[in-house]
Amino acid sequence: MFDANFYDVQTDEEFWVSGPKRDRTDTRYGPSNPEIEPEAVDTYRAFLEGATLPGRESG
Repeated sequence: MFDANFYDVQTDEEFWVSGPKRDRTDTRYGPSNPEIEPEAVDTYRAFLEGATLPGRESG
């Protein structure tokens, strides 16, 4: 996994997963918009406005 931090055990596809950042530098290389799953859009927008992420309320 030279350029990945996760892989799919069924397909062996490698990919990079980054946590969200309030400064919107979520992508690995260069400026671009991150892909956000439709069911996570509201949570992501709330995070950008200062809310904690679910499961990370204590740090």
